[in-house]
Amino acid sequence: MTAEMNREFPPVFDGHEDFITQMEPRRGRPARDFLALSEFGHVDLPRAMSGSLGGCFTSIYLTDERAEANALSYAVREMNDVFQLADRSEGCFRVCRTVDEVRAAFADGAFASVFMFEGADPISWSLNKLRVFYEAGLRCLAPTWSRSTIFAHGVAFAGSLPESGLTDLGRELVARCNELGIILDVSHINRAGFADMLEASTQPVVATHSNAQAVSAHVRNLDDDQIRALAEQGGTMGINFATAFLRPDMQFDSDTSVEAIVAHFDHVVNLVGDEHVSFGTDFDGAGIPDVVGDAAGLPVVLQALQARGYSDDRLERIYHGNFLRVASAVWR
Repeated sequence: MTAEMNREFPPVFDGHEDFITQMEPRRGRPARDFLALSEFGHVDLPRAMSGSLGGCFTSIYLTDERAEANALSYAVREMNDVFQLADRSEGCFRVCRTVDEVRAAFADGAFASVFMFEGADPISWSLNKLRVFYEAGLRCLAPTWSRSTIFAHGVAFAGSLPESGLTDLGRELVARCNELGIILDVSHINRAGFADMLEASTQPVVATHSNAQAVSAHVRNLDDDQIRALAEQGGTMGINFATAFLRPDMQFDSDTSVEAIVAHFDHVVNLVGDEHVSFGTDFDGAGIPDVVGDAAGLPVVLQALQARGYSDDRLERIYHGNFLRVASAVWR
């Protein structure tokens, strides 16, 4: 491996990336290798290194079809794909389970990958698989994606889903995650589930990839009361680069300015302080602004934040410090 980390900025730890799902061949596109530069998608190791992207919560995401067919098998397959990347990378891509391991990867110019489940579909009623996944490296979990699970209900992009909160089993899941040391993610859960998660959790909770409704009123974004509640519990939210979540008109339009991204950072900072906002790009999982383009374009946003006059300490918290602070509080 020859890619070297861009040291112009502190490394960014991204709250949400879907690259492992996108490595499979697609119609009109060959299979991608994360370790090699690609013209497709948003993230691979060379582009991450160029863009000061030091690591992320690597999303284990299942389509509706896979979740219904065999969620456990597909999740294990994706996790195995990540382990194989690490095996081939000569230490440049690392599966991390502790904050010390993440920081060591940063220091060595390696990419720090931390497993997260974007939906707890692979977890059964008995919860007996949760400990196994924890031992494999699972450190962040969202009870649901934009669908229903046995634990909770998501925010629907189309149609409707139940508006009730956590199920009884969902509350058991929260308690077990607290005990094991798995961060809980509220990015896709509905409003009642959000409130239940924060009430049930004894640990800080995060929104790995959500924006501010005060800037863009999209149903997937968080309102000011939710952002305050997240902050009061010590959590942080990663700003999502999905154009519809950024824009006041909520349009999927790639001609979206960097100022639209920065507006969400500014809103959260002004509302609850810089300890509660981070990056949650949704690289390889959403359409993002052309001005960024892919992981190599991340410095466009970093420079825009610098131009706002944020201090170096504040920027370091936003780049990676806030997620790692929560991880230090939750991980065992």
